[in-house]
Amino acid sequence: MKRDQIVSFAGVLILALALPLLLKGVNYVQKLLVEAEGRLAAITVETDHVLGPMPQPWRALAQGGEDLLGFMDQAGGQVAGVKTQYVRIDHIYDGFNVVGPGLAFNWSSLDQVVDKIRAAGATPFLSLSYMPLAISKGDILDEPKNWNEWAQVVQRTIEHFSGEKGIPNVYYEVWNEPDLFGKWTMGGTKDYKKLYLYASRGAQAARVSQAFKFGGPATTGLYRNWMDSFFPFILENKLRLDFFSWHRYDSNIEKYREDVTRIDRWIESHPYFAGVEKVISEMGPDSEKGGQNDTRAGAAHLLAVMREAVAKIKYVFTFSVTGQWGIINKPRYEALRLLSRLGDQRLAVTGDGTWVRAFGAKKGDAYQVLVVNYNPKGRHSEVVPVTFVNLVDQNFLLRQITMGGGTTQSEVATDEAILQRQISLTPNSAVLLELTPR
Repeated sequence: MKRDQIVSFAGVLILALALPLLLKGVNYVQKLLVEAEGRLAAITVETDHVLGPMPQPWRALAQGGEDLLGFMDQAGGQVAGVKTQYVRIDHIYDGFNVVGPGLAFNWSSLDQVVDKIRAAGATPFLSLSYMPLAISKGDILDEPKNWNEWAQVVQRTIEHFSGEKGIPNVYYEVWNEPDLFGKWTMGGTKDYKKLYLYASRGAQAARVSQAFKFGGPATTGLYRNWMDSFFPFILENKLRLDFFSWHRYDSNIEKYREDVTRIDRWIESHPYFAGVEKVISEMGPDSEKGGQNDTRAGAAHLLAVMREAVAKIKYVFTFSVTGQWGIINKPRYEALRLLSRLGDQRLAVTGDGTWVRAFGAKKGDAYQVLVVNYNPKGRHSEVVPVTFVNLVDQNFLLRQITMGGGTTQSEVATDEAILQRQISLTPNSAVLLELTPR
């Protein structure tokens, strides 16, 4: 009897010790397999609640540094096909041989690319980089020998495109990733504020016939120390700043959400700049070529980023048009095609989850909702209830367009003011639903 008690006690003791480990293991497996700690989506589209015009931050592409002269040669149709509004170009001084000795300017090569951008229905967004060798102390990342010559280069650039060529609404961005390319800082021996000061003087002196936007700094990330030094400098020196820009490469959507939240909170400390446009002038899931950039996950990532940015960020430039990071003929282009289908009125949508997000739009008399399931690990599927509420009509044509896939349509009817459908979303998939009254 005593032996049985000892064995029983030992069993209980072993179970007590093992149970936490067992539960932890079960929890880990559950988390690993289904990520059960997340919040499931239940999307509701308020068909009678128009929030206003649909912001379109996705209508912006960044060319980057690859194939400067030829990146638009075969891409014009695709750029136009997703209703691109702006195409960003950097390396405009060192890559196109614009500035020669004695401040002689030759715009022929750059004009060819700009003309192709305009032929595709877009407008150039010009990154004023890098330092022309004709005026540099050393290489293209160095300071100018004479700061007034840098101001003249910027002045002539703006006068050429916003004056001589008469292009409306060009954006001019002072430098590209100054904290990386040139190791510019806020203060110190290579002060970005000085680079911007003389560029701004050039912009102020420019004689133009068309309105334009001027700003920067296009840093590799969103940094508060740059903003807190830059904004007071702009104010004290009465300089022009139409937009504040930065870059973001990250597969984690939370980083983009943090950017959106932080920029608004930080600007509260600088109320004079409350109306400044916010621009992410380069964006992608990965700063290296390949990887997620070329997969369905990259396409879903693009949609999820735009959902975070809509109505908060003016433009988010997808990197890049062509080349090793390019989007043409890749899944990310299909994501832009879905976005380009959205109507010009934004509808209120609620019920986003951890992985699933949605846009609501009105296109003519049709109600639209674009639903995306982004999971960088590629293992979360979800059946999402999508409900259209406050309907007036009873008979509809329901069209379902799958990202990178086909289109199905059916006639549906309801006796009530609501209509619900269950949408199955595999990992990194997206569906556009259009509900059109019959």
